[in-house]
Amino acid sequence: MTLKHLMKQNRLSLCGLTLLTIALASATSSNAADKVDFGKQVYPILKENCLNCHADTYVDAKSGRKKKPKGGLRLDTHEWIMKGYEDDDDKWKVVVVAGKPEKSTFFTSTTLDPDHDDIMPAKGDLLTKAQQETLKLWIAQGAESNGFEAPAYVNLKGKK
Repeated sequence: MTLKHLMKQNRLSLCGLTLLTIALASATSSNAADKVDFGKQVYPILKENCLNCHADTYVDAKSGRKKKPKGGLRLDTHEWIMKGYEDDDDKWKVVVVAGKPEKSTFFTSTTLDPDHDDIMPAKGDLLTKAQQETLKLWIAQGAESNGFEAPAYVNLKGKK
């Protein structure tokens, strides 16, 4: 049944049509405005809280030893985040399930009790509620990079 047909039968008044149009327009613009930007909102959280432990291999300035990402998990690029990590059985484990933050350890590990062994970040300040909500919303919206390419990360622990 078409909109024109409904209007002819007085099932949809002009007022109702106007309200429907406004509601749809509002929902569309609200969703676009609330879309989490990976480069502007997610990556800064990672850079500040995660990359000292979860970036590419680097040489420690003090010991001269090669340091690998903790748990084999790299979070320095969108590609690596979506890839996950290789477990002890040489199987790849996904940490982000696009559209499902509750199934994404990338998010859920930040919301554990502060005394939990698996809380992330393991060292330093925990993520704020706002930062957790940003990660949750980003994953719920599909965990896209929006074309953002992370700059080469220089691990501060590796600097001399």
